[in-house]
This record gives sequence, structure tokens and C-alpha cells, in this order.
Amino acid sequence: MNKIVITALCDSDRHDVFDLLQDKQAMRFLGPRRPLTESESEAWFIKEQQAENRFAFRCIKTNEIVGFCGITLIDGELDFGYFIRSKFWGQGLTTLMCKLTVLELSQTFELSQVKVFIANDNVGSQKVANKLGWSRKCEAKNEFESGHLYQIRI
Repeated sequence: MNKIVITALCDSDRHDVFDLLQDKQAMRFLGPRRPLTESESEAWFIKEQQAENRFAFRCIKTNEIVGFCGITLIDGELDFGYFIRSKFWGQGLTTLMCKLTVLELSQTFELSQVKVFIANDNVGSQKVANKLGWSRKCEAKNEFESGHLYQIRI
């Protein structure tokens, strides 16, 4: 049985989204590599309500927002990534979110051209990439850390 579903964001989801964006551990490898402030979280939430290629995921059982997965434009490049609330870690939901997102986006995008950066210290995301059968393409760095670029496989 499905545990999560792609969903639209509702105003009532603010608490769940802010819980994610303001969580130090969840944000360790994302965005500015720190929890977002209240005003930054509000701006992110409003922008995300309009996002076409990054999807919100909802827990079917509790109706809570689990996280986000998809493509966003960063410095002129299509970048694949995900955010997941720490209360949902260790349940296989990140892998499921990625599978559902890749299936959805593969209808519109040439996913071999999409950037997937995983930091060397981000062991959890490395495990997810391995479960999905994604291979390391090359070493890479960003302004925060060293890591590798990965190839999405459908």
C-alpha cells in the first residue's frame, strides 16, 4: 500500500513545512546549510506553492507533509534534490519520493542533464542514491562542501 502521495500545498501545511525548514539537522545539506528564519520560511513556502517541478509529498495515513522532491533552477542549472522532515527519516520514504518524482519528471525533462550533487558527509543521501541505482559521475564542489555528481537512472 502507498504511504505517501504527491500533493498540493495548502495554507494549513505551514506548520509542517516550517518544521522542516527550521530543523537544524534536516537543513544541514540544504540551501544556506542552516535552519531558515520565520520570514525566510514564509517566503520559501509562498514560492513553493507555485513550483511546477518540485513536488510536495503527504503521508496518506496522517495527512502531514513529509517533504519535497524535484527540480529547481540553481545558478542556471537544473538541480535535483529533496527535503524530508526528520520525523520521517529511516522509513524508506526518501527513496519512494525520488522514484515517484523521477517517473513524473521523466515525461518532461531529459534527466541525464539534471545535476544531482551529494556531499561527501551526506551518508544518508549516498545510501538513497545507491538504492535507486544512481552512479557517481565525478567529484564536485560547491561553496559549502566537496562531494560527487550522480547520474539519475529511471
